[in-house]
Amino acid sequence: MATKIYDAIVVGTGAGGGTAMKILCEAGLQVCAINSGPRTEPSEDFRLHRQVYDLKFRGYGNPLRFEGKAHQEPYSVEESEYSEGRDLFEHDVAYSNAPGTDWYWKRCKATGGKANFWGRSSARYGDIDFKAADLDGFGENWPVDYAEISQWFSKAERYMGVASTIQKRPSNPDGEYLPPMPWRCIDFIIQKGAEKIGVPYLPDRCAQLTVDHNDHPACHYCGNCSRGCDVGSFFSPTWFTIPEAEATKNLTLLTNALVRGVITDENGAAKGVAYIDRGTRQEVEVYARVVVLAASCVETAHIMLNSISRHWPTGIANSSGQLGRNLCDHLYGCPGYGYIPRLLGQPATPDNIADSTVAWMPRWQNLNNPHEEKFIRGYSIYMGGGCGEFPGYYGQIEGFGSQFKRDIRRYYPAGVGALIQAPSLPSPTNYVDIDPDQKDIFGIPQLRFHFQWGQNELLMWEHSKQMMTDLFKAMGAELWGMDDEPNRPGTSLHETGVCRFGNDPKTSVTNKWAQTHDVPNLYICDASIFPNPTDKTTTMPIVAFAMRTCDHMLSNFKQGLHKRA
Repeated sequence: MATKIYDAIVVGTGAGGGTAMKILCEAGLQVCAINSGPRTEPSEDFRLHRQVYDLKFRGYGNPLRFEGKAHQEPYSVEESEYSEGRDLFEHDVAYSNAPGTDWYWKRCKATGGKANFWGRSSARYGDIDFKAADLDGFGENWPVDYAEISQWFSKAERYMGVASTIQKRPSNPDGEYLPPMPWRCIDFIIQKGAEKIGVPYLPDRCAQLTVDHNDHPACHYCGNCSRGCDVGSFFSPTWFTIPEAEATKNLTLLTNALVRGVITDENGAAKGVAYIDRGTRQEVEVYARVVVLAASCVETAHIMLNSISRHWPTGIANSSGQLGRNLCDHLYGCPGYGYIPRLLGQPATPDNIADSTVAWMPRWQNLNNPHEEKFIRGYSIYMGGGCGEFPGYYGQIEGFGSQFKRDIRRYYPAGVGALIQAPSLPSPTNYVDIDPDQKDIFGIPQLRFHFQWGQNELLMWEHSKQMMTDLFKAMGAELWGMDDEPNRPGTSLHETGVCRFGNDPKTSVTNKWAQTHDVPNLYICDASIFPNPTDKTTTMPIVAFAMRTCDHMLSNFKQGLHKRA
């Protein structure tokens, strides 16, 4: 039989990969999408409005579920008994941390990936981000500006459905929005306090549907978004891009297929990928005219670094030596938590309409002068509290027994806490490479992390703690405390940089279209191309840039640079 050749292979079905396969399928290309884990089935894998007392292990999950697994640590927030049902999260494939590194690599291997469980914050990047190097003198500018990318942000917002308001902030350009999420009582109290200290507190840009949109129903505010939406009321590939790609009849979806590397032809061009079938542990090859990697930031670099041939002895498309370098992340942590005394004794109300991103404090630092603070660039803050499903402050108050229970009940409507989102700067000491000694259970050389928080983001961390001290005082709240240390690197799921794009092939892996400089038929559609994070999250920009990359790729097909299979 003749070997099947597809027009395009897309590795990964998350925010970027799902977007790519939808666009390419709708353009008439024959696409093979490859996913490392099983198919996500909301009716089986998501919560379906069950309460913790409805679950066998009361939400904690089977304590024996990691027995024999390479990675035995559960993933905070995203992974729980609600969503662990059919092994959606990656615990079979091990990774390494270099001495002094404590990276926390959270991976969802099911179709749709982490975008099944993301926080949905969807602000635009602006020239304050793209041209930051011109402003503060550090690093390199992005190879795009806001004028060029704004139309793609608009397309992404119109497709995904982003709820917010026009805010006229220099740190995050306004977009095209659905009505904003309704605020809780606690939000109005925080906003008044923020006004007193000159800090913004505004509706977040949230990819959650406040009205029916693009044949998807409006959110019914069950408040369990980050464990998977039962009805598709926020953007996720499971509800949006995957079924739309399948509807074209141009998609072949392979599941439980762990890609080992990109296969090259006699000229060093991409001709397909090799994957390991998880069930049989056999290696299989699939061929295409174009390969799109969207396996998530560091996994894309992992695949490329393992794609070694006589043409690419250090990994495919790595003539610059930048593949795996410039690893960045968002520093997360709680810079302040406590309670609002005026809310004590108030009746509990079901105000947990979303489990994150109702409102935020967009970056307010270094806007007038890039060096007005001790650090460059800036961070944002998300606030939580009110009547969440579970009193998350249980670990923040002292006590035991009946008195402890009374205090839990007493503070239930009044708790409040902050989460910082601070971008790290690229550093030559922060990178991923291939562990020379370790392989995973499928025989694939493991990825190894080298990472430490830098001085700039640690200065932001200290600054945020002082700001939260001031805010709690201004809003009449009692500050119980703050985290001593930031969260472990990797917690945010917002890593960037390891396949950065740029105009110079000597200092970047891809061009401005996310097409690798060295291999014209190899494209990347995830956050690995972003040279650095910003104070905003990455998912909506991943969708926007993937749309733009696919538009460029289709133009290359039309012009004959890529031949149809």
